[in-house]
Amino acid sequence: MPESTLHENELSAAALNRALTGYRIVREVGHGSMGVVYEARQVGVERRVAIKVLPPNMALRERTVKRFLREAEAMGRLSHPNIVDIHEVGSIGSISYFSMKFVEGPPLDRVLKAGPLAIDDVLSIGIDVASALAHAHSRGVLHRDIKPSNLLRDGERVLLTDFGLARPLDQEEAGTMTESGDLVGTPLYMSPEQISGSGDAIDGRSDVWGLGATLYELLSQRPPFQGPNAQTILNAILSKDPPLLHKLRDDVPRDLEAVILKCLEKDVDRRYTTAAALLEDLRAVRDGRPVSARPPRFFDPAVRWMRRNPIEASVGIVLLAVAGVLALVWRSSQQQVDTIESERDRIELERSELQKAMSLAAVRQELLNAYKLWQSGERDSRNEAFERISNLIEEFEDRYPEIVVEAIEICASFVHEVGVERERVFVSAIETKAQEESPDRRLLWLGALYSGLERFDRAMSCQIGRSQLVPRDPLPYLERARLHRRIGRLARGEANETRWREESARALGLLQSALRLAIETQSEQVAVQTLLERARIFLDLDRPDRALADIELALARDRSRVEAGALKKAAQLRMSELDALARANQVVRASDESGAPPASGPFNIAVPTTAGEVLERTKTEIEQAGKGLRSIFRGFKDVLTAPAETPEPQPALDADQ
Repeated sequence: MPESTLHENELSAAALNRALTGYRIVREVGHGSMGVVYEARQVGVERRVAIKVLPPNMALRERTVKRFLREAEAMGRLSHPNIVDIHEVGSIGSISYFSMKFVEGPPLDRVLKAGPLAIDDVLSIGIDVASALAHAHSRGVLHRDIKPSNLLRDGERVLLTDFGLARPLDQEEAGTMTESGDLVGTPLYMSPEQISGSGDAIDGRSDVWGLGATLYELLSQRPPFQGPNAQTILNAILSKDPPLLHKLRDDVPRDLEAVILKCLEKDVDRRYTTAAALLEDLRAVRDGRPVSARPPRFFDPAVRWMRRNPIEASVGIVLLAVAGVLALVWRSSQQQVDTIESERDRIELERSELQKAMSLAAVRQELLNAYKLWQSGERDSRNEAFERISNLIEEFEDRYPEIVVEAIEICASFVHEVGVERERVFVSAIETKAQEESPDRRLLWLGALYSGLERFDRAMSCQIGRSQLVPRDPLPYLERARLHRRIGRLARGEANETRWREESARALGLLQSALRLAIETQSEQVAVQTLLERARIFLDLDRPDRALADIELALARDRSRVEAGALKKAAQLRMSELDALARANQVVRASDESGAPPASGPFNIAVPTTAGEVLERTKTEIEQAGKGLRSIFRGFKDVLTAPAETPEPQPALDADQ
């Protein structure tokens, strides 16, 4: 064959077919700085291969030929499932070539055009390439050009190819410059030591940098360092930090980001020391295990800047120290001013709360006085009591809605005792006025009205309606529980023990719901009221131990609950009686000849639940604090106290309680 045919600058497939008699060239598949890659068929074995050819015009430079042959030599020294296999190396005339496995899949730079890759896919690619690099480094081969275009899809695997810039790790080479002064490598993926020409520092950690830059781009669809030209990109690699991955893509795991940023450490000593160490961390991310890389912290960019600029950093630290001293002086003065203002605001708030509590206590005292006046039984006194409470409803409708509700229930109980005609007039007046209020307040008023009239079904319907209006409000559940308890106590008074126990069980279930909602919504005072109401039911059921537990929990949150003190004394007394009864039963069992009468049953032992007993025990505290009207009223009506409103909220109950 004429030699001139082989010295074409661009080799045609026909020319190569004439020169390479052992292969049939099919098409060109790639064109790079170190040669042209063709798809071919190997004659004889009919094997599909890729042939990389160094064109004659490039073969004129001895250094280029050496690099081409070094690539073939490097690939020939390697045997790994993630590295393209080499088959044959040869030369014909001025054409040098080598054949290798043909990979059908596209390079990753083409895959990346469709968008960033999935997290699992990137992890799998990183593990494949890190494994290939670990193998190459262990065989003394450094790649020096890791980038997406040199990674080929081969089914589920990724293969590393193009060792055109590879060199033995033990070979001395001054930097990475060519004889013409050009940089060897691709700027976007070059490590700082490759750029600066630090030949002694170029080892497997430069390949780790290239793999880190590649994984960064596969995740974000942009290289870690960008610029309008090569020089700008190289300056950025040497002096800037890449944007944090989680700011470009929020689903990137922090551990994976930490691994990639460790690959991109400018200080080579802070990078992964080997590709094998990087491989171990990538597998740890995949398996959900801890990694050796530290996740990025917000002050890391400042630390890296100070390492690169020690003089500027020292000056800045001095200036910051001076500014810090000045700031401390100013802060101390400002704190004194803030303390004075805070103390003034606290005093004003306490004064306001005290005035509010005193006003509320005075209103409750007025209710209590009116109730006592009604209890005198005289007609004129009762008329005056009714008139005074009616005036309170008008006066405090907006300021103290809880007082209005109590007053409506008390007035309803008054007229229920007096007669049908007065009851009808009062009911009509309240129902008419309630129509002017909001749906929740209307149901609240009507519920109190029907409760005082002992129309329990209608009162229950009002509370159910309130629950439907505000599903997460615990108060309607508490009020329904109180109604069930009142119904049960009436049944118990009629010797209907079955009905009493059924109503008590319903009340306990509603109280459980009320307590759960009170804790979830941090309604501290409602939770305390619920605990006390449950304690009353446990006392009804002769379970003073359970009652004491609820009372202690309520008192731990609010010591001002005067009715809780009376309940606690009643529970303690009942506990003492039960202990005495148990001891007496033991004596009876020990002495078969005892003629003592059998101990009374649990419902025959006196429990201080009458109106007189409760009033006697709580009278002093109620008169001092002006609270507890509801407990006094329910003591007279239901023969057991009910919770009173408390003046101020306490810290929220813990849900575990």
